[in-house]
Amino acid sequence: GLRCPIDLKRGQYIDRYLGELITDGEADAREESGDFNKASYMFWLDKFAGDEDDPAELHKSDCFVADGEKMGGPTRFINHSCDPNCRLFTVSYNRFDRRIYDLAFFALENISAGTELTFDYMDPEEGEAGQAANDDMEEGGVAVDCLCGAKNCRGKLWM
Repeated sequence: GLRCPIDLKRGQYIDRYLGELITDGEADAREESGDFNKASYMFWLDKFAGDEDDPAELHKSDCFVADGEKMGGPTRFINHSCDPNCRLFTVSYNRFDRRIYDLAFFALENISAGTELTFDYMDPEEGEAGQAANDDMEEGGVAVDCLCGAKNCRGKLWM
């Protein structure tokens, strides 16, 4: 996990998620050739895929993936919690290519120095992440036990 050495205020920017930008196909190939029990540092940049308001009709297979395993920053070590103290937001700066945007972490509450930083990998407030979890459940996705220990723990994470 990742612990912050300083106090953070609610709403404070923490850092971006950084990684090697690869295609969806390359990400699938890396996952298939990797060890299922090994940590994954991949973020699919598919926030705008399936957006009905997008005239370009972006599909998930058109999207990029940020793979932080070998070329990532410290935020790649932020663990999941069903009761997180951080939240991940998309920061879009290129309105001409909706496939590329930043992922920024912000504090959801005041966080004391030394506290582990966590975010919800399947944030129900984040439409596509919550929908992806529901889709995976319906399509027989792979569930792993959630070990966060939160009082409101959902018990499973859908991968």
